This record gives sequence, structure tokens and C-alpha cells, in this order.
Amino acid sequence: MKKKLKQIFLMWLAAIMLLGAVPFTALADEEDMEVPKVFHKDDDNDPVRLVIGKTPSVTIGKSSTISVTIKNTSDVDWVESEIWIAPESDYREYYDEVEDEDGELIKTMKATYPFEVTDSLNQHYKAGHIKAGAKKTINLKVNVKKNLEQGYYPVLLYISKRGREEGALSGEFQKTVIVWAETKEASTTKETDEGSTEPVAFALGEGQPTPQGVFNEVMNFSIHVRNTGYKKAYDVRMEMELSEDTTKFPFEINDGNYDRWLEDINPDQTVEVTYSMAIREKAKTGYYPIKYKLRYREEENGAFAAPIEDIFYVRIIGKDEEDELSDDAGENERTKARIIVDSFETEPARILAGQDFTLKVKMKNASSQISASNILFTFDPETVENSPVFTTANGSNSVVVNSLAPGASEVLTMHFTSSPGAEQRSYTITINEQYDSPEFKNAKESVKIAVAIRQEARLNTGTIEVMPDSIEVGGETNIMFPINNTGKVTLYNVTAIFEADSIQRTESYVGNIKPGESGNVDAMVLGAAPTMDEGKITLTITYEDENGIVTPVEKEIQLFVTEPVVDDMSFVDAGNTDFVEPEPSKLDIVKKYAVPLGAAAVVLVILIVVLVRRKRKKARMDDEIL
Repeated sequence: MKKKLKQIFLMWLAAIMLLGAVPFTALADEEDMEVPKVFHKDDDNDPVRLVIGKTPSVTIGKSSTISVTIKNTSDVDWVESEIWIAPESDYREYYDEVEDEDGELIKTMKATYPFEVTDSLNQHYKAGHIKAGAKKTINLKVNVKKNLEQGYYPVLLYISKRGREEGALSGEFQKTVIVWAETKEASTTKETDEGSTEPVAFALGEGQPTPQGVFNEVMNFSIHVRNTGYKKAYDVRMEMELSEDTTKFPFEINDGNYDRWLEDINPDQTVEVTYSMAIREKAKTGYYPIKYKLRYREEENGAFAAPIEDIFYVRIIGKDEEDELSDDAGENERTKARIIVDSFETEPARILAGQDFTLKVKMKNASSQISASNILFTFDPETVENSPVFTTANGSNSVVVNSLAPGASEVLTMHFTSSPGAEQRSYTITINEQYDSPEFKNAKESVKIAVAIRQEARLNTGTIEVMPDSIEVGGETNIMFPINNTGKVTLYNVTAIFEADSIQRTESYVGNIKPGESGNVDAMVLGAAPTMDEGKITLTITYEDENGIVTPVEKEIQLFVTEPVVDDMSFVDAGNTDFVEPEPSKLDIVKKYAVPLGAAAVVLVILIVVLVRRKRKKARMDDEIL
């Protein structure tokens, strides 16, 4: 069985080689080009197919180009398509350790990853728009390994595509293309290097997306031109081929010629060539091949070599694109630009209620391929109780922008006045958009931004009572007063601080005070030193906003601190002063002798009582004797 399969495979390879002998341009014009047999692991699908033309050939150990033709076999246009070479890890997993019949066929070939791994190897090549049933050829740049054997090698490709419907790319498709690797004789010139097989060659548009323009507008684009040869090209000139046929050349011919002089280009050097071309009003939608001839001298003062011809594609969105859809096509069937707010700022950055400010909004067309024109931006501020929070200074709330190309931005400037009575919070401004896209006229979208409004905090104090208003050093006084929140925002962590040289620093914490409410201060202040000025002490009231930012408010209070009063006698020197005692008063005399006289009287009374009792006892005894 294996032998038979190998014979079939060899016949297939022979067919490929015979096809390779036929000029590729002739095959490319045939609509019935052959489609190769699908490898067993490839996606066997109708939408995406590779078309067999000339078998791509690469040079071992050199930089080469693989031309791959993709065919859209579906009945739906592809808006976007890409192709890239699979990395080595995917390659090994895809072709190694396969046991079925197709796997054995692959193993008869050189199933080795044939390319040097470079930064540009696996880059995505944009094939752009491919209409239903149409084909497109993409050139893939590779560096072939030096140690390869000559022969056929499978190359795993990834292809992605997206139709007109909204959404992401609709999947990745795996395809196998066979390339022929061969060894070529090295050039005998001393200037030959390993990166190129031609002395001078040019590559146009490497790594660039296809430029896009809209009919009846000016299209600014550039082309990257790289010398892929190993010799320096002198006096390089790039000539654009013009045509009066709009179907072949979409630009207005306003200048006599569009030739560019690129001076000298060294090997592997890239030069950027810029153009600014007006697109014809009658240009149809599609991809246009712009033909160029590049002339150069091989020697600095030598003759011009044969010109090198190449093609660079541009995409034009014409009037006909809006006619591609039926009249009853809905919004989901039409593509339109996506205009978003990229950023915005206000001047000043902190807006107080009742304050004028300038709003700057950067609007961006986030679409990668769809332009917008005749754009009307209308600013619609949020309303509170049927009244807008922001009003425009000049009465107009609209701005017109002529066009926004894909990825382009425009800064809109508006001048507003905020409402004095607005509460402190963020308010939305709706930006209504009305614009035209090639497929969608008078498209309407809206985006929103939020602008914060701040209310200025306000407070006042009631009558400040200081009792007493004069104290001695070391004495205390009581200070009382209310703090009234007269603003529209809460005052957080309110604190009263008393400071002066004559008193000890004192703080009194009040707490949070809501709008329309009051907080009371009741503090005891201690005198520290005599007042040496007008008797003013500083009262500082501090509060925080919702972000913790502290704001101080200062006032003055009248308070005197005096020296303490001292007894005069404590300063009299007793040794140097004659002191005359005053005469005692009668009361003093009575107080002085009252206690001893009283004691003597008591003793006398007791003595008299004893004597009387003895006398009576003796008398009784005498009577008994008688």
C-alpha cells in the first residue's frame, strides 16, 4: 500500500513540476486553476483555498520569496484577510509523528523546518479585501537554512479572513504549500553576501498595510523601498506609471510626472517614498495596482541598468460601495466608522460650582479601514430639575468636523459655565455623533463622559464667649462658640486650635458637620505667660473634604494673661524694720484669759463641794457620839 501511495505522490510532484514550467502570469489569468489535494490535517473547507501556480522555489542558505495565491471560493467578500508562516513548534507538531497515509507521504519528503528563525519570519501579511471568487497573491519573505538538502519541503501556512458582518476574524485555516529548495552557484564577485542572490533588487511595501483612501479626497501614503541585493544601487529613480483610465489609475494627474529621486541605496537599506494624491471622484471601490519602474546605476558614474518593474497596491473606497448593499439592508448589514472618546481634560482641572471652564475632548476614529465624513458632534449636558448643569458660553453646543480617516483624531473644544447650585458630584455630558461612512449615511451614535463639579465649603462662627477674658499665669478660662456649616458639602474632622505666646496650645475636636448644621466648641485654655502684645490669641478652625484635604480658617480672640498677685508682707525684711505690736482689744484680753479663769473656777467649785461634804459628814458623826 505504501509503495502505491509513494508512486501516486511522485506523479503528483511531477505534475507540480510540469505546472512550474508554465509561465505563472498566464496561469494567474485562468479562472479554472487547479486546487491541490488537501493534506489530511489541513482544513478541508470551501471558503479558503490555495491555488496551484508555479511551484515556489527557494535557495538554500539565501533570502527568498514564496509567492502564495489565495482564492476566495465563497460567495461573500472578505473585508480583511491575513496569511503567515507557522512557527517551528507548530510545524513539528503538525508534520511529526503522523501514522496515516498522508503522513507517510509527507515523510517521503524533507519534513524539516526549512527556514531560519528571524523576527520577521512569522509576521502577518495583510492580504486585505478579497472579493467573492477572486484571488490574491502574497509574497512571503524567508531566510532558508544553510544545511538543507535539495528537495521538496512542506510549509504550513495560517490564513484568516473576515466577511462584512461585524465581529472578529472568523477563524484560522491551516494550509500546506510545497516548496522546492535548491542550491545555486555562488557569485564570483567579491561583493556577494549570503543574504541575496541578485546584485541589486528592490522590495516595495515590506511590512506595510495597504494604504486606503476615499473618493474625492486627498490620499497621503508612503511606500517603503528596500534594496534586497548585495550591491549598492546608485542614483536610484522611482517612476510611477500614469494612466488616464480611471479603472487602472484612481488618482487625479495634477503634476507632469510623479517621479522620485531616491539617491543611493545601500544593501538592505530602506527608503520611504511619500505621495499626496487626489482621488478621482469617479473611482470605483477596489484594489488598484500602481506600477513602478526603478532605475539605477550599478556603478557610481556608470550607465543605467535595465529598469526593475514592480507593483504596489492601494485600496480606494468609491461611490459604488454604497450601492453594493440593497436598499432594504439593515444596520447590521452595513459597516460604519466607530468614533470614540480617546481622552478629555478640563481647564481648570478642579471645577467649582458656578465657575467657567474649557472642555477639550479628543475624538478618534477607532476603525482600521472605514472613514467618516460630515461629522456633527453635539454636546448634551445632564439636566437636574429640567435645567442643564452646564451651559455653553456662546449658546452653541455643536462642532462640525469635515472628515476623520481610519485611526485619525480631532480635538474638540467647548466653553461651559457650571450651575452655581449644582451638588458636588460627577455629571455626564453626552456627545451625540452624526456622520457619513461609505456604506452608511447619517449614522448616529453617542458616547458619554463624566465631569466632576466641586462645591466650595463655607462656615462661620457664632458669638465667641471667653469667661473670664483676663486670667493670671497658671489660671484657666473657658472659651465657647458654635461653628455653622453654611455650605452644601459636609465638613469632616472639624477641629478648633488655640495658639499664642501667652497660652498653652489647646485643641478641641468637634467632628463632622453636615450642611446646615452646627458644631459646638467648649475648651479650657491655660495661661502660660503674661501678655506682651494687644492680647490677641489665634483661633484656627481646620476641616477636611471627602478626599482628606485639610483647609484652615483663622480668627482672633481677645484674652489677657497677667502676672499673679503676691502678698506685700512677703517682701518685708524683718531684720531692718521696727515692728510695733498693736494694743490688744478687750475681746482679745477676754479670749486670752478666759480658758485659764474657767479652769480655775471649776477647780474652786469642786474644792468647795468637797469641803462642804466633809463638814456635813463630820457633823453627823458627832451627833451619833452624843
